[in-house]
Amino acid sequence: MMLYNLKGQAKKIILYIYVVLQVLFLAFLRKQYLLTVYQTVVTYFAICLIGMLLIYIADKKKSQWKIVRDGYLVAWSSFHGIVVLGFLSSSTFYLTLTQINIVQVVNIFLGFAVYWIIYVIVGKCVPAIGLGNLFIGIIGILNHYLVRFRGAAFRISDFKAAKTAGNVVQIYDFQPDTLMIVAVMDLILWYILIRYWYGRQEKRNRWNIWNFIVTAVVTIVCIVIPLTHFEETYASTGNFANDTYLAELLVDTLGNVVTVPDDYNVDEVQGIIVSWQQKQQSLNITEQSPGQAPNIVVIMNEAFSDLRVLGEYTTDVPVLEYWDSIQDEVVYGFANVSVFSGTTANSEYEFLSSDATGVFAGNNGIPYNNYFSSNDVYPGLVTVLKEQGYETTAFHPYYASGWNRTQVYRAMQFDHIIFLDDLDEDMEKLRIYASDEANYSYIRDWFDNKEAGVPQFYFNVTMQNHGGYTYSGDNFEITVQLTGEADGKFPQTEQFLSLMKASDEALEELLSYFCEYPEPVIVLLFGDHQPKLEAEFYEYVTGEDMNSWCLMQIMNQYKTPFVIWSNEEIEAKELGDVSLNYLAPILLEYAGLEMSEFQRYTLEQFDHLPVISSLGVVDSEGNVFAKGSEEFQALTWEYRMLIYNHTVDVAGRVDEFFILE
Repeated sequence: MMLYNLKGQAKKIILYIYVVLQVLFLAFLRKQYLLTVYQTVVTYFAICLIGMLLIYIADKKKSQWKIVRDGYLVAWSSFHGIVVLGFLSSSTFYLTLTQINIVQVVNIFLGFAVYWIIYVIVGKCVPAIGLGNLFIGIIGILNHYLVRFRGAAFRISDFKAAKTAGNVVQIYDFQPDTLMIVAVMDLILWYILIRYWYGRQEKRNRWNIWNFIVTAVVTIVCIVIPLTHFEETYASTGNFANDTYLAELLVDTLGNVVTVPDDYNVDEVQGIIVSWQQKQQSLNITEQSPGQAPNIVVIMNEAFSDLRVLGEYTTDVPVLEYWDSIQDEVVYGFANVSVFSGTTANSEYEFLSSDATGVFAGNNGIPYNNYFSSNDVYPGLVTVLKEQGYETTAFHPYYASGWNRTQVYRAMQFDHIIFLDDLDEDMEKLRIYASDEANYSYIRDWFDNKEAGVPQFYFNVTMQNHGGYTYSGDNFEITVQLTGEADGKFPQTEQFLSLMKASDEALEELLSYFCEYPEPVIVLLFGDHQPKLEAEFYEYVTGEDMNSWCLMQIMNQYKTPFVIWSNEEIEAKELGDVSLNYLAPILLEYAGLEMSEFQRYTLEQFDHLPVISSLGVVDSEGNVFAKGSEEFQALTWEYRMLIYNHTVDVAGRVDEFFILE
């Protein structure tokens, strides 16, 4: 008996030692890397002390204390899991008790709910902790890779984007980093030590008053949270890092379930439209008669970005030499997009629809996946141009399975839909994707063979610059190197800048071709989003830790350059910051073409609200209002109603507002 007690004491001491090491490691992460705060360390230490005390008491007292101990072990392990998930999802975990908010409380509760539900199902403490840790590990690893590759953790809409992810997965580096290894090992060791300390085979717990009360509370809170419109609370609390990931996932789920907001109805939409039409009549505004319809080429260039918008850095050769040289001949500015590093489809959708994804509830989702069905006829830029005699083409030199594009393009009424699968010959590649040069060569061939006098709308989504930027094969060479203090420190950034240089050269060749083309041509090029590069590069170029960035600095990561060029005379102009939903009406205005009433409404809105994105809005005076704020809601209310009517409420859509009269 004494020997057994000694073994039990030894197991307990080993567990206690590991707990102390966890607390010390958290303190190390705070002191050395600022990845957490001391209040988080103190909170976890307090939770550990209570747990160790309950273990001690339960060993001395009656079985009722063992029930309390086991329940607390589940709660303790859930908090431990939430901390690990925070580090895996965002490399940080900040819990400041003196400034704690409802989102952080809900995030911790959701972690506990996961572990407790498993505990109730399996009826045993140790397996529940093991399965809970397995859940945290799987979600955490997935998030860690997704954040590394695209800068955003897993979302519900990613289920529908699985084919897209499968198409591009081979370019990424899946080698685990130190943080991932340490976090996963911690989850494994925590389970092993709990199991080792528990010793003998654990018996299934019978239902008791404490389990019943906790289960009832968990059930009630899980029901109440969605009923309180938590997604609105989340949005109004501000922008969060992924260390409140479970709360963010809940908001994402609620945003995907709710199709229209509570304040939406078709009568309100009709009222907005009638009020706007009456205003147009009172101002006696009429559209100019269109002239000769120019050919229109729109290129949404993958990850095309001017990183100088973030801050200063130097290179051994110019990156966007041609782009810079034509500023006095074109209309240009920065497209403010709603995505970073990925979710290309949302930028595509914003341009082709003139909708802004930022007004959707929750975390936007992916309209291409959520709202387009095979039998829908979707009125937008394509239908407006077709009604003016245009032949329309969508070309993407990659697989048709990405982002539900085939179904979306059919709904949008493109005449020709061309993917990599449809090409008779392989395209020249840079790394593993079709180069911009090969892409533009295909466009030139198309225009060489088109019917004379038939205006073309040619929409092209490129692939050359797709992340990640760790390619080490023979089909690419670094042509741009950072200089100064950044010399040799950021290989991913140098690979991306080299790709941008190749894009710039390919654009020069394409515009040289259209310069001599016998028919009028307008070319619009914009980037879909910025790339995800080394975190250290962002801190170097801005001079600030990313965790301390203000909203304006964050918004700089959501800016890509755009240019409108014509082979006929065009008044050069810098438009500054323009969100993507405005680019199509602006393009139609420069092309001298007719617009739908919705496009004219959108263009008028540009004058007083030039930026609407998933981060917030910027008004004409430069004031910034975060998404979810009262100002954001007020400034976008009318537009939000119209967008829901346009894309979500297909049955109630006021079609005549979105097509040519």
